[in-house]
Amino acid sequence: MSKFAAVAATVSSVIPAVQAQGGALPNVVVIYADDLGYGDVSCYNAESKVKTPNIDRIAAEGMMFTDGHSPDTICSPSRYGILSGRASWRTHRKKGNPAPGEQPWIEKTRLTLASMLKEKGYDTAAIGKWGVGSDWESAAKPGRKGLDLSEKSIDYTKPIHSGRCIGFTYDWVHLWFGHSYYSTKKYPWDHGGYRDGGRWFFENGMTEGGKVDFESFDMRKAQMEVIERSVRYIDAKGGRVDYPQFNQRKGKPFFLYYAAHIPHGPIVPAKQFQGSTQCGDYGDFVNQFDWAVGQITDALKRNGMLENTILVITSDNGPEHWSYSFIDKFKHNSMGELRGAKRNLWEGGHRVPFIVSWPQKMQKRGISQRLVSQLDLVATIADVVDYKIGPGNAEDSFSFASEFGQDVKESTPKRDLIIHHDSNNRYALRKGDWVFIDHKSGGPEPEWLRKRKGREKHNFPGELFNLKEDPYESNNLYGKHPEKVKEMKRLLDQLKKSDKTVTR
Repeated sequence: MSKFAAVAATVSSVIPAVQAQGGALPNVVVIYADDLGYGDVSCYNAESKVKTPNIDRIAAEGMMFTDGHSPDTICSPSRYGILSGRASWRTHRKKGNPAPGEQPWIEKTRLTLASMLKEKGYDTAAIGKWGVGSDWESAAKPGRKGLDLSEKSIDYTKPIHSGRCIGFTYDWVHLWFGHSYYSTKKYPWDHGGYRDGGRWFFENGMTEGGKVDFESFDMRKAQMEVIERSVRYIDAKGGRVDYPQFNQRKGKPFFLYYAAHIPHGPIVPAKQFQGSTQCGDYGDFVNQFDWAVGQITDALKRNGMLENTILVITSDNGPEHWSYSFIDKFKHNSMGELRGAKRNLWEGGHRVPFIVSWPQKMQKRGISQRLVSQLDLVATIADVVDYKIGPGNAEDSFSFASEFGQDVKESTPKRDLIIHHDSNNRYALRKGDWVFIDHKSGGPEPEWLRKRKGREKHNFPGELFNLKEDPYESNNLYGKHPEKVKEMKRLLDQLKKSDKTVTR
């Protein structure tokens, strides 16, 4: 029996029937980690050298999905997917992240989680990392060339909207200006000096003082400021603080999208977390993220909101490749026993912690082996708040709303397949227990690890695995099951040519 099955067998995933509609609409809080691995969270990995008691508590009180996936294997494409319910590879951008200075990646006319909830009367807030483009053209000076972001090309006294372009009524996000705008600041951490590209915060599109100052931006302080701002937003909804810029309305439900930059590099845990784990600065940084989860849940509790809040904790992709060095150095597997890491088509690149809680409705905790994706949040929340998604929106979003209770109706069939995509525009198809990788390798991975795991090299043009029999993708069956390869390849090509995987 695999570890996935063993974990799932310990707790029933059946939840008592509840009513989705009726009563006050639930608040929605999405806590989005950055490069957090499946094995970094102790409820997913009992051998983790990092203990995550706050995340574990939410998992125990809600639903812990052991087969939950990010929309992509890198940052921005996953953010596009979780907010829109549509795979980013269906757009003009097939590779990598948007360049600094690009316009909003998500069209203003496209339904998003934020615009949908705004339409239902919610206050909506995006706080933290952004990564899906901003409206730079609205502040561009005459003669701007290309994507130049210098003050000779951009008037920083004018609003440069990000979240507001897609339905957020408040945003406080830090934008990345790229490697051409480095500060001289270096961040010391386990892997040597790290120079991050220029970053700066924008609140409702505006910079403080109408300028940017990369030298004064400190990622160590910024991480704490992001969580403090998120907590303040909740306290303001509860009437504990007054901050008009939040654009909140009394008595309205809210959607908070807290996008952390943890544990993405630079790995710079705040002083209070340094030395708190057995996994160096990286483990301390993960511990800081767990603390942030606790801060948000505490804020919800003291404002009497936790019971009727849908809380989602997940990550944009698997752990960064430097996490391989932790296996021997700290005896810590950031990807757990999964094969692969960030940017990989193997499971470790996109199977991530995926925890959902709603105390008022989830009357029994559970562990689910159901196949789900972050793409599914749009359709799921739509079913919960009784919103009908029209054609041409959330094209890849399947609802898993019945996990909140058997009486909650799902507007889509149950997800039985998922397309995985990497930053080099390579694809894999998961259907049932089978995974087909349409490339010679789902990797790379360190040679020493391949040998240690007994994974043989091969010369096939693709890879085929049966996750039920081989959950850690060690035995490539491409040459043994040619008919299954043809079947999976044919279906993958068909789905790529289609404009959707969900028909509404």
